[in-house]
Amino acid sequence: MTYGLTGLDVIGELDPIDVRIRFHADPPYPTYGQRPEDFPRVHAKPGVPSKHRYQADGALCLWYPLDPEERRWTSSKGLLDLIEIVRTHLFLEHYWRLTGGEQGGQWPVEDAPHGMLESGAWRSSRRHRRRTAAGPGPRPPH
Repeated sequence: MTYGLTGLDVIGELDPIDVRIRFHADPPYPTYGQRPEDFPRVHAKPGVPSKHRYQADGALCLWYPLDPEERRWTSSKGLLDLIEIVRTHLFLEHYWRLTGGEQGGQWPVEDAPHGMLESGAWRSSRRHRRRTAAGPGPRPPH
């Protein structure tokens, strides 16, 4: 199932952004133990530089898959919550590019692991704090 959002307004972006959210019954990508309905692929602004996209297909990397459920989006939270996570992520990407991108751009909110520890591709990418109690802080890799 695919949802197409035409013209999502994102703070800082001059033009609205088209977004595609795709849910797979049997995803062709790893879900790291999450249910397929809790791990959609989200695409927007193909080809723009970002430190938080999956290399294989350019999908937005919106949360760390191994975080506990309260720190990730799940289908029980609803599509509107996911859209707001996407909107926030797109704003943060825009800000990162404006502040230097790959040459020291800033991601102005909390970071989380990016990549899987066992793959050697771990780096930081927490995109935003939840509106609920903060919970434990960032965790160093083990």
